[in-house]
Amino acid sequence: MKISKKRLFEILSEECGVAMNTSPGMVGGEIDPEGGLAKRQLSDIAGYSQELIEMLQDETQLEAWVQAKLTKAADYIKTVKHYVEYGMEEGAYDQVLPQMDPEIPEMEPEVVDFEYDPSEFDGNDDQY
Repeated sequence: MKISKKRLFEILSEECGVAMNTSPGMVGGEIDPEGGLAKRQLSDIAGYSQELIEMLQDETQLEAWVQAKLTKAADYIKTVKHYVEYGMEEGAYDQVLPQMDPEIPEMEPEVVDFEYDPSEFDGNDDQY
């Protein structure tokens, strides 16, 4: 059974008794400029990519680390593209809702009690 992200948040909200919002990027009711920043970064990537296309020939030999960076960059861009594309299909970007700031519970530090057996050590620990 396929379930949308929106429906999953509704179910979690009902079960936990907490309102959950699906749209990230909101602080105090204000919209963060994440979309604009992402577009600027993508524009930079496109520009650098075009420059590299013009610099390289089909016969150009690249060092292994350079090829690895290109492979990783291509994979990252492809992953983000598919993630955003799927989110748009599911309606995740249809509306902008304020983001809920999760409450972090106060916790006391955990005291760990362990026994120390000097016979387990050979006495050469001072060297390090």
